[in-house]
Amino acid sequence: MPAASLLLLALAPTAATANVEVAQVQTQTPPEDEAVAVLPDIVVTGQQRGVALGGQEPIVSYDTTQLQAFGATNIGELVTLLEAQTRSARGGSPVFLVNGRRISGFREIRGIPPEAIERFDILPEETALSYGYSANQRVVNIVLKADFRSLTASVNVSRSEQGGRTTTQSENNILRIEGSDRWSLDINGQTSNPLYETERDIDRTGTNVLFDRVGNVTGLNGAQIDPALSALAGSAVTVAGVPASAAGGAPSLSDFVATAGVARADDLNAYRTLLPQSDEASIAGTYKHDLNDSVGLTLSGSLEDSSSFSYLGLPGVTLTLPSSSGFSPFANDVLLYRYVDRPDALSRSVDTRTAELGGVLDGYLGDWRWTATGEYTRTETKTSTGRGVDDDALQAAIEAGDPSVNPFGDIDGLVGDALRDTARSVSQTAEAEFVLNGTAWELPAGDLTSTFKVGAEHQSLDSESVRSGAASERSQSRDQGNFQANFDLPIANKDRGVLPVLGDLSANLNLQYDELSDFGGVHEIGAGLNWSPWERLSLSANYSDEGKAPTIQQLNDPFVSTPNTPVFDFATGQTVEITQITGGDPNLKAEDSRILKLGVNWQPFSERDLRLNLAYTRTETDNEISSFPAITPDLEAALPERFTRDDDGNLLSIDARPLNFAKREQQDVQWGFNFSRAFGAPNPAAAAGRGRGGGPGAGGPPPGGPPPGDGGSRAGGPGGPGGPGGARMRGGRGSAMQPGQGMFNLSLTHTWRVQDEVVIRDGLAPLDLLDGDSISGSGGQSRHEVQLQAGAFRNGYGAFLNANWKSGTTVEGDALGSPDLEFSDRTTVNLFAFADLSQRKSLVARFPFLDGTRVGVGVQNLFDDRVSATSSDGARPVNYQADYLDPQGRVFRINLRKILF
Repeated sequence: MPAASLLLLALAPTAATANVEVAQVQTQTPPEDEAVAVLPDIVVTGQQRGVALGGQEPIVSYDTTQLQAFGATNIGELVTLLEAQTRSARGGSPVFLVNGRRISGFREIRGIPPEAIERFDILPEETALSYGYSANQRVVNIVLKADFRSLTASVNVSRSEQGGRTTTQSENNILRIEGSDRWSLDINGQTSNPLYETERDIDRTGTNVLFDRVGNVTGLNGAQIDPALSALAGSAVTVAGVPASAAGGAPSLSDFVATAGVARADDLNAYRTLLPQSDEASIAGTYKHDLNDSVGLTLSGSLEDSSSFSYLGLPGVTLTLPSSSGFSPFANDVLLYRYVDRPDALSRSVDTRTAELGGVLDGYLGDWRWTATGEYTRTETKTSTGRGVDDDALQAAIEAGDPSVNPFGDIDGLVGDALRDTARSVSQTAEAEFVLNGTAWELPAGDLTSTFKVGAEHQSLDSESVRSGAASERSQSRDQGNFQANFDLPIANKDRGVLPVLGDLSANLNLQYDELSDFGGVHEIGAGLNWSPWERLSLSANYSDEGKAPTIQQLNDPFVSTPNTPVFDFATGQTVEITQITGGDPNLKAEDSRILKLGVNWQPFSERDLRLNLAYTRTETDNEISSFPAITPDLEAALPERFTRDDDGNLLSIDARPLNFAKREQQDVQWGFNFSRAFGAPNPAAAAGRGRGGGPGAGGPPPGGPPPGDGGSRAGGPGGPGGPGGARMRGGRGSAMQPGQGMFNLSLTHTWRVQDEVVIRDGLAPLDLLDGDSISGSGGQSRHEVQLQAGAFRNGYGAFLNANWKSGTTVEGDALGSPDLEFSDRTTVNLFAFADLSQRKSLVARFPFLDGTRVGVGVQNLFDDRVSATSSDGARPVNYQADYLDPQGRVFRINLRKILF
């Protein structure tokens, strides 16, 4: 049966379902938190708790039963699974609310179990303006149940099918919700063992590296090693592998004939990690309490300690072997390239400690809602990078003709101490904001609502580094003040009879100005229209001009040099190992973006939970701040000062600090749908088991209505459903899941990138990232990307599928003969299935400790599909090989979760 027919069949209401729904309405009281429930010939209305300000209809809304199909351990994992829907087409990360109120940070809610959620609303970017945020961020409003308590412990073990990498994660949460009061505590830990190149199929034979444990010999400045050796070999010999017998004594010239012209390359993968050893531990806590009927307080804090350790390969030494040496059979001085068995000399360790403390005070002054937030963050990072060994004493002994020092023998103990570069940075941020939202005037079409925000922030970044023995210190601080204003103006309102032929129409205007002590002022101005000509149809148009200053990290991060970094050099068509320099660039400029967004949100059926959305976005950015892009001939021509080559044209190092692109133009179209439906025959007797822990139907308001300040008592206030006639879509029925039924969710998002062009510097031709150019290490920009999510849950069993497809790309060489690179498309499918043993009553009766236990198994990248990069000259560049781009491939996962109420 065609897919379209299946979808229509799923959407078509059946007579049996309709009859059951009528019976349910006749025998049960509808939940108070359901805004509009449309059943055959019956409409039930009520008041929702925790409605977000702004009057915008959610792009998608999930209730408790729908969320069960995702099988998420906590809100942090749930947000990851819903990344495709929470990500703005304009590029911003989502804003999070709880019960329609600002929070002190994501740490406040990260560990909360999904069972505590009553409703999970994803709202458009316009909603962010009502809370003092930027208009390039979608809003996630999480409405928690009014009464809930739990102790949750979860252990997750994942391992690659190819072996070599195991990750163990433990997440533990204590949560208590009593009306408007809430407290929680999270204690988490994670550890992963290193994954080495020798455990994967990494081929470095095409790498232009002469080092080897046994060694290679070359002539000086590319000349012949010895004319006599060339005569014996029958051709000019500029490189020869050292014979293994040389370790026991002085070799003869004839011993090099067998390896003449052939370099040894047996140890290129030794002691190189694809993924580092990593460990992480964190603790976070939150306390929320309403001080009185109109003022609420939230405090939260966290401590996190993470570390990683990686190997960058074996250190190499380049020794000059004079012809006078008793171990040299050559008539000329030669160069000897050898690895030293000291992996610690090219290792890197990174330790990061982060402390966060935040607070929120919010309440009402009449009909005006105010929120005061404050946050302090301190992050300390220490990096230690080995850059090789000191070979001065060894070289001196060879030149002195020391008979006890055989340059072809064991030299590991003859080199000096490991040389290390170090870097340390301390970043501190203290910020405070005050947001005021309410009705400025009452107009015929509704209330003119406004949001004002004033804020102040102090940032500092102190860094010190030692590179090649030279110490440097840098210190930078920034004081920032900002002001933002947003106005929502109702123009037409069908319910009030104001221009009813237009339906509901409103406009918004937002202004923002930031003054930075070290950078000057940047501004943002935007305007938009929200129009709902008919029920369940919403259209929007928004334009903004946004300025953005570089962060002090982008300006002032310490310099870090990473040796043995493989890159594909288009100029030579070879993979080479270079020293990559990262850190801050004090010369960065502020970027300026002009963004136009047109959107449509449509719910075609009042009796079905199906929502369609479409968005067109055009972005023009001047001086875009970007991380350093991939190496291409065009990039090197535009930024020659970032590349260092020797006299023979060999690439030695790259300055990969961030930079400004002169101009970037992007256009994309994003469309998709969200659909959910209950399935299976209802079982009224199953309702008795649904109150566990505040389950479906148990999370409504406590007696007497919602608690003061919890977002429910003011739901009909400014910006709420009774507010300024925004783009409302009346008549949505929701999932209408009955006891004993299951729930099925399906969502699809397709992004079509119409244009993506970058001008690196003024006067240069634009790079078309959709047609042969690249600024990414993984190829050009995919023109098409499709994300599909599907989940089902019933009677304690559930499964969730997440699939992502990206179209292939091409990176073209230049007219001088640089090869082209073809990158294949990629489809990744992740699957997770789980069983809630609590609902297996007979099993729990026999084994009571299984009550509250959930067991899950999953697989990431189900079909082990990886990007395949093919060079037009047949080469396999190291950093484009499948195991290098995706070292883990297919990964299996086991999850054990226990929740106590």
